[in-house]
Amino acid sequence: MLLYIGLGSNLGDRADNIRQAVKSICQRVGKLVKCSSLYESAPVDMKSDNMFLNAAAIFETELDAHDILAITQQIECELGRDVKSDGRHYDRTIDIDLLQYGDCNFETADLTLPHPLVPNRKFVLEPLAEIAPDHHFSTPPYNTFEQMLSDLDTTEITIPTEPLTTDWRQVNFLLKQLSEGKSISWPDYQQLFENEDTYLVFLSDYVEDVKRRVGMATLCITHSPTGSKAWVEDVVIDQAFRGRGLSHRLIACMKLKAAEKGIKKIMLTSRPARVAANRLYQEEGFARRETNVYAFEVKAEDMEEYRQKTMGQGLKRVGKME
Repeated sequence: MLLYIGLGSNLGDRADNIRQAVKSICQRVGKLVKCSSLYESAPVDMKSDNMFLNAAAIFETELDAHDILAITQQIECELGRDVKSDGRHYDRTIDIDLLQYGDCNFETADLTLPHPLVPNRKFVLEPLAEIAPDHHFSTPPYNTFEQMLSDLDTTEITIPTEPLTTDWRQVNFLLKQLSEGKSISWPDYQQLFENEDTYLVFLSDYVEDVKRRVGMATLCITHSPTGSKAWVEDVVIDQAFRGRGLSHRLIACMKLKAAEKGIKKIMLTSRPARVAANRLYQEEGFARRETNVYAFEVKAEDMEEYRQKTMGQGLKRVGKME
């Protein structure tokens, strides 16, 4: 059985860590068939200043996949990895991932093969395409590693300068995924573009050969006596495109635009229930402030009450002066 393995390291002697891992796998799992070059990549789904080295290797083995998993986890420990991912990712001396086991497809509590994130990770696909360009991934649509790599980098980030009805419809599609029942009217959408301090950022990708908005965020710049600040709002990625680190790209674009405008502080709010969103913001360096955030719903039918409170105690507006 051919076993495809991905390797990564961003601590210590990264290249040697990968070499030692390959050597240990060869001794305990099976014969090395082919090993890729080393590729350097930025951390994905985690915040770290340490770049990764990545590689892929093919082994011939007769061992059961779960036995292989236990062996590779033991090798990780021997090479100094003392913290495993728990929904969050950490720096590590070595990371050994089982990517594909022959043409088998199965999912258990501790192992899914082929690895479900292979199609979304360039640092995995690039070394795989080097050593097995014509091998097919064992889940539909059964593309080769080379084809998967060529299809991967199709996303782009844009900041539109004028309202388009096609964008408006896609914004409402995304808003429903952000908060049930949310939508924006066409006049309100148009008004966004009349404010020179509001930036709507789109992330686009191909959906059935048509490029669509699959993610968005809004940057709102405000000015006050304590200085100019930017607020990030409405960060959302289409469910079909989540798990690819695209939210980080949107946040990076927010930071870039704020820096271009001379803004030194970016603010945002997020409900505690949005666990994944809160983890994203923390990974991007946003510190949770010890302040309360309150929301008030402005109602048109209460406008008279607002006017009276604005005019002060003891005053009541009774009509226009003739």
